[in-house]
Amino acid sequence: MKNAMAETGTAVTKVIDRIPREGMDAQLEQAMKNLIAAALKFRGHLGVTVTRPSLPAQPGFRMVYRFDSCEHLRAWEESPERARLVAAANRYTQGEPHYDVLTGLEAWFTLPAQPALRPPPRAKMTLVTWLGIFPLVYLYAELFNQILPSGTPAILKVLAVTAFVVPTMTYVVAPRLTRLFKDWLYPRPN
Repeated sequence: MKNAMAETGTAVTKVIDRIPREGMDAQLEQAMKNLIAAALKFRGHLGVTVTRPSLPAQPGFRMVYRFDSCEHLRAWEESPERARLVAAANRYTQGEPHYDVLTGLEAWFTLPAQPALRPPPRAKMTLVTWLGIFPLVYLYAELFNQILPSGTPAILKVLAVTAFVVPTMTYVVAPRLTRLFKDWLYPRPN
């Protein structure tokens, strides 16, 4: 678990796992909706994903917040509004929450609906990332060479290619590659 956040402009993901008290699922879910509604109003908020309990792999709710910077995440986490809403949610949970903070490529390699895992070695993340980015860059470069008029400045071609590569990698390719290579990225201990 990471407690310190780097002072960078890099997007940051916060993973929070909470186990509901017996029979309190609906109340905890409503408390989380209140937290989400409040977080959406904070500067730099990029969205949140909630995963419901799926025994035995994940006995609790998982909230995954995304902010555009550590500074904006910190502003949300230190806000009185969040403190009040977390205190309300705590009435419906058992045990202490588990937190993970992920920045950069680590966020691409967190398996959905899995307990928070230590990120794979950077060399493995680099290779899997390259396996996704290389074909995307090639395909989009070929596509834009056909679409854009000849003589288009290289900077505009690169802008167009990267504008499509990054979201395709983030939302389509990286999750699939993570699932495909999960046994290599996250080997089971013997």
